[in-house]
Amino acid sequence: MDMTTERVRLHYEAAVGDADDRDSELLRFLDNLDEGAVTAAQLGNFDQFHVGGLAATVAFSQLLAIAPEADVLDAGSGLGGPSRYMAQTYGCRVSGVDLAPTYVAIARLLADRAGLSRVLQYEVGDLLALPFPDARFDAAYTQHVVMNIGDRDQAYREIRRVLKPGGVFAFYDVLAADGKPEPLYPTPWAETAETSVLLDEVETRAALARSGLAPTLWNDVTGDAMAWFGAQKALSSPAPTLAAVMGPRFGQMAANLARNLAEGRLRLVMARCETA
Repeated sequence: MDMTTERVRLHYEAAVGDADDRDSELLRFLDNLDEGAVTAAQLGNFDQFHVGGLAATVAFSQLLAIAPEADVLDAGSGLGGPSRYMAQTYGCRVSGVDLAPTYVAIARLLADRAGLSRVLQYEVGDLLALPFPDARFDAAYTQHVVMNIGDRDQAYREIRRVLKPGGVFAFYDVLAADGKPEPLYPTPWAETAETSVLLDEVETRAALARSGLAPTLWNDVTGDAMAWFGAQKALSSPAPTLAAVMGPRFGQMAANLARNLAEGRLRLVMARCETA
């Protein structure tokens, strides 16, 4: 693991405890739930590590047109919230890969509590060298993942490699605004610009094309994201939030992301691509 990759991993794992730490906020919350499988709605404030939370995953998943029994790749699976929602909703199988071992352990724990261990698997891995054979998946996706990846062409080439002919790739990711104004840091994915790699729309489309992925739908959802941030100020929940993972610093990170979107420094895009 190179130094940049290690810094990215430490950024995400800096505040989270072990998955089996009985004093963790997550496990205390799970212990207090009624018997039975946990649902996406119960954990949506905690395990959906992207703007818009569970509602965004619901909308985003429709871009993938997932069939029952399909094999789906969650590239950068985090705590596993989107993959559990998709498995529960569509009856698909999902394989998740993430850089952070603690996130993988938590995702496995939550898959077990959701009764989905049979159709979900998670492993530690690098999106630049996915641990799967060619043409393994019917669909693949990323959500708020690629902003830490400098070699975007290689990441997209790997996703293209593991997709079956006719496979679908969708992403919900942060892009630089046109002209690439400097964002305010820290953000949820980076403390400073040193580990943040933001492409604008033109650069993203070019990287996709070079990797054999052709966008067929491109939705700028920045306005929806700004409305969501505004609504969060009036909400509270007894469930753990992402601050349980990222620590007290997450408040400033989220505030900076909201400001970056409002000031036109960053954009949020949901897109669907097909194999070229």
